[in-house]
Amino acid sequence: MKNLNFKIDFLYTIYFLIFINFLLNYFSESLFEKIITFNYFDLASSLLLFLFLYLIGRNVKQAINLPYISTGIVVYLLSIFLLDNLILLLTSNISFSQVFLLTSSLWIVFLKLKKTRFSNIIQVFLSFVLLNIYNYSFLSQLNKFKNIIGDVEDIHLQHVKNIYEKSYYFSVNNPTLEGYPQLVAYFQASLNKISLFTDMFENISASVNVMYFLSIFLFYELGFSRKSKYILVCVFTSIIYNSEWLKLLFVDSLMTEGTLSYLFTTLIVSLGKSYKDGSNNLNIIFFFLGLLYLSKQFISLISLITIILFLLNKKVSKFALFGFSGLIIKEISYLTFFQNIEKNYHLKEVNFVDTIFDLLLLRDVKLENIYIIFKNLFIDKPITIIFIYFIFLCIYYFLKVEDFNSEIFLYLVPIFINLIFVLVLYVSIWRNMELESPIRYLLNFLHLVLVVQFKIIDFLKSKFIQKFDWS
Repeated sequence: MKNLNFKIDFLYTIYFLIFINFLLNYFSESLFEKIITFNYFDLASSLLLFLFLYLIGRNVKQAINLPYISTGIVVYLLSIFLLDNLILLLTSNISFSQVFLLTSSLWIVFLKLKKTRFSNIIQVFLSFVLLNIYNYSFLSQLNKFKNIIGDVEDIHLQHVKNIYEKSYYFSVNNPTLEGYPQLVAYFQASLNKISLFTDMFENISASVNVMYFLSIFLFYELGFSRKSKYILVCVFTSIIYNSEWLKLLFVDSLMTEGTLSYLFTTLIVSLGKSYKDGSNNLNIIFFFLGLLYLSKQFISLISLITIILFLLNKKVSKFALFGFSGLIIKEISYLTFFQNIEKNYHLKEVNFVDTIFDLLLLRDVKLENIYIIFKNLFIDKPITIIFIYFIFLCIYYFLKVEDFNSEIFLYLVPIFINLIFVLVLYVSIWRNMELESPIRYLLNFLHLVLVVQFKIIDFLKSKFIQKFDWS
C-alpha cells in the first residue's frame, strides 16, 4: 500500500517544483521589506468583500438549488447585468446605482419568498454595511487606480467608469472602442459598487483582488480530494504571484482575462456537476452560461458552441435552449436600444469565405506564427510546466482510461476549441498582428486548465485504488 501511495503522490511532483520556484523567488527579496510595505488595508477590504459575496452566494445557492456557492455568487452578479438589459427595453433613463439597488431588492424579496431565514438576509445586509463603512473610513489607505496601463488605460477603465458613474446604456453608446463587449466591465463595476457605494468611481484595487479569493474558494468547492485541493490552491497562488504580468491579468487590474476565466470555469463546472447529478436546475445554469455570449471572443463563441452541443443530447436539450439567452438579448438590444450602434464592429472587415479558402489551400497564411505563439507562451516557465503537464495528463488519460469521465470530457472540449480558434486567427486573419495577445486568449481558460488537471489526477487515483483494493 505504501508503494501504491507513492505512485499516486508522484502525480503531484511537478507542482512542488512550481511551488518551490515561487518560494525561492519570493524570499529572494527582503522578507522584512515585504511585510512592512504590504497593504493590509487592501487585504481586509478584499476579505470583507469576499464575505459579502460568500453570504449572498450561499443564500442564492440554497434558494434555487445551485451546485455551488460560487455559482450563486456568479448568478447574483450577472443578474444585475441581466436586469439592466431588461429595463432598457422600457427605458434608458436609469442609472447603474438604481439598477444595482433594484436588483438587490428583488433578490431580498425572492429570498424571503423562498423562506430564507431572516437572519441570513440580515447577515448579508450587515456585511455590505460593514464593507462600505470600512472602505469609506480607510479610503485614503486603500490602493486606487492601480495598474492603469495598456488596455486598462486605453479601453477598460473608461468603460467601467462610465457604467459605474452613469449607466450601461451610456457606456455602450460612448465606448472607447466601438463594438467592444462590456459584460466584464459591468461585472467589475458591480464589484466596485458593492465595495464603495458612492457616486464617483474610485477603482479600489481590493475589489479586483477579491478575484484571488473567489478563485481559491471555487477550487475548494469542486469536490477534489483534500490533498488535491491544497496543492491546487498552492499552484494557483504560485503561478499568479510569481509573475507580475499574470498577477496584473488575473487579480490586480481591470484586465478581462482573470474575470472571464473565473466566470466561464464556474459556470461550466456547475453545468458539469448538475448534468452528472441529474439536477433540475440546468435551465438556470444554461441561461447564465448563455449570457457569456455577450463577453469577448473567444469565450462568447465557445459558450454558444457548448450550448449547441448539449442540444444534441435528448436528456437535456430542453434545458439547453435557455442557453440562447445571450444571443437573444444581443439581437433584441441591437434592434431596439442599441440600434444606432454597429453590431460586431470588429468583424465588419473580415471575409469569412475567403479566410476559409485561405486555410484550406494554405494561401496567405503564416504557419510560422504557431511556433512564435508557443515560444512566447513558454517564456513563463511555471506556465510552461502547467500547459505541458496538462497535455501529458490528457494524452495519458485518453490512452489508459477506457471509461471516460463525462465531466472531464466536457471541460476539455472548450479548451481545445479555444486553442484551435487562437491558432487559426493568428495564422490567417490576424497573421500580421503582434503575437503576444494570443497568450492572453489562451489564459482565458487558465482556471479550467488547472481544474481539468486535478480532475484527471483524482480520477486516476480512484482507478488505482480500485485496482489495488484487495480488502
